[in-house]
Amino acid sequence: MMKMRNLSFILVLVSGFLFGGCSKSSDDNPASPASKGTLSLKHDGQAWNASLSVQGVNSNGVVNITGSDSNAGQGSIVVYQPTGPGTYKIGPGGNPGNMGRWTQGLEQKDSYVASSVLGSGEVTFTELSATGAKGSFQFTGYNTDQASVVVTEGSFDVKF
Repeated sequence: MMKMRNLSFILVLVSGFLFGGCSKSSDDNPASPASKGTLSLKHDGQAWNASLSVQGVNSNGVVNITGSDSNAGQGSIVVYQPTGPGTYKIGPGGNPGNMGRWTQGLEQKDSYVASSVLGSGEVTFTELSATGAKGSFQFTGYNTDQASVVVTEGSFDVKF
């Protein structure tokens, strides 16, 4: 009985090594979908680039472009009902869903938002289609402590 248990254990162990050690070569894997473009900006004059991932979505009349880095930095813009290339206002006078956001940490107070409630700015699409968008943005956003950050020289070029 003891030999049977040992034999079963050895078979499981060897199978694990044989099948667990198998992997596909990197040539078998398509390009990583982690990033679909570029997004950069300056926050209070400090340059930042989305070095980890950039994602763009154009769905149901909403364009959302977000980029992030590996240090909890994230920039995002949302524009509701864009009709094509042009400038779209964030804040009073713009679509209430339009928004700009800059996050520079993991705490709630580390996110600065410009929306119809507080802050102001604009997003300009130089190109906007069903397959991608290119343009620029700027905004002044506020956090939960009412501190502000000024985002300038924002630019994006994404595929949907």
